Amino acid sequence: MKTRWLLCCVLAAPVFGNDVPGTIVELGSFERLEASGVSYAAGRLAVVDDTLNSVFLFDAGGRFLGNLDSERLPTARAKFEDLAFHRDTETYFAVGSHEGWTDESLRQLSVLLEFRFDSLDSIEHASVRQLPLWEGFDELGLWKPKGMKIEGLAVDDSGQTLFVGLRQPSDLARVYSVSLASLRGGEPKVTLLLEFDAGDAEDTPYCISAMTWEPVLGGLLIATSTEQEPSHRFLGNRLWFAAVDAAVVPIRAGGGAAGQAVLVWDRFDEGMKAEGLALGAGKLFIVYDNDQDDTRIPSRLRVVPMEAVFETLDLRLRYVAP
Repeated sequence: MKTRWLLCCVLAAPVFGNDVPGTIVELGSFERLEASGVSYAAGRLAVVDDTLNSVFLFDAGGRFLGNLDSERLPTARAKFEDLAFHRDTETYFAVGSHEGWTDESLRQLSVLLEFRFDSLDSIEHASVRQLPLWEGFDELGLWKPKGMKIEGLAVDDSGQTLFVGLRQPSDLARVYSVSLASLRGGEPKVTLLLEFDAGDAEDTPYCISAMTWEPVLGGLLIATSTEQEPSHRFLGNRLWFAAVDAAVVPIRAGGGAAGQAVLVWDRFDEGMKAEGLALGAGKLFIVYDNDQDDTRIPSRLRVVPMEAVFETLDLRLRYVAP
């Protein structure tokens, strides 16, 4: 039996700082782990590291379960920045930063991989496929040395569209959309979906660092984070919602139409950098990179009941079974 949600929402004031709900745990116990992306499936979290070519598995409470065979991923050092998962097809998408200081480093880090797990919780070698996302950004004039950096990736419920969030350029937060059919066909068409001013903390800009698809609201949850260089001082994070499905749009004073971003949480978890978002089992999972090699702060996981996110948006939800 199909279900549907009737939605009516009015934006409340964003939650600030220490008022953010949920629990925080250290993510495993490693000498170093720089968690840069996360997805949820079947009670487990898959996490990518932006310095290692590997996928790590944790339970939903952050306990380490194992890491997958990195030799099945055909890139020596992709600098994976986010991980998206399409539940119906059990397909993962891992994206490299697509940044570079030279043409050579730009090519090395311009990777988008599609893959699945096999029954032994290993990467199914035959499923691994490279998709030419860089070509779409090349057409926009962004794919060049020092031209861009990807840190957000999400896939919609239909499995037809990928959403890509850029950390750089940092003047505005920008999200692009691209059809998977065009990527798989070798002719990606990348389109600007959303751009907004994410603000700053102490003159340090909030930049996109993670995204995930929210199916009830028909849109994207977007994390923006701050980092002062070269000290690696993290000044806090912000959580946003942007409606993509025009049929399910939050109503708020001053707008709320598709293509706009609504601030949900403001400057939370100072001292850490949110770099991964995932939804599952009625929870929002946030992973924090924290640049352990430089800061000695380990990667961490925050687990938040989704009801708390809806409450912050002051959503009134009613379940209706037709």
